Amino acid sequence: MDRSHRVDISGLLAGGRQLMVIADEVPIEPFEGIAFPDPVRVALELREADRMLAVEGTVDARVHGPCDACLEDVDLEVHVDVDERLDPSRGRDDDPFGESNVLTGQRLDVADLAQQAVLSTLPMGLRCKEDCLGLCGICGANRNMGECSCDRAQ
Repeated sequence: MDRSHRVDISGLLAGGRQLMVIADEVPIEPFEGIAFPDPVRVALELREADRMLAVEGTVDARVHGPCDACLEDVDLEVHVDVDERLDPSRGRDDDPFGESNVLTGQRLDVADLAQQAVLSTLPMGLRCKEDCLGLCGICGANRNMGECSCDRAQ
């Protein structure tokens, strides 16, 4: 899947525009067992501010993956408030792991920005519920469904 969704920001950076509004749905790829079954909803406002690209708005996504404790399916709605300042002189080509790595030349990769925003807010592991009991270490039964007959003293 081509997850690239690049927006030309050259007019904004050159001072030709005051504001650019992006309201779109963009697909993002699965990441380490976490899937995004629906396109991510993006609502952003872009401005040039002191030679930086100011990005403000929201990203909303549905996340699907296994619970880290019991392996049951987890569906989670994620809402992220975005408030970033990106340096257009230091994009992906200059520093692929830097804060402005969603910029390539005069283009903003909205899908990459959305994916980074969502992944940065997710917990280290998904949980089906806060007090998930997980799997029995002996027989592998889901302890949320009831106690198994295993001897816990072993």
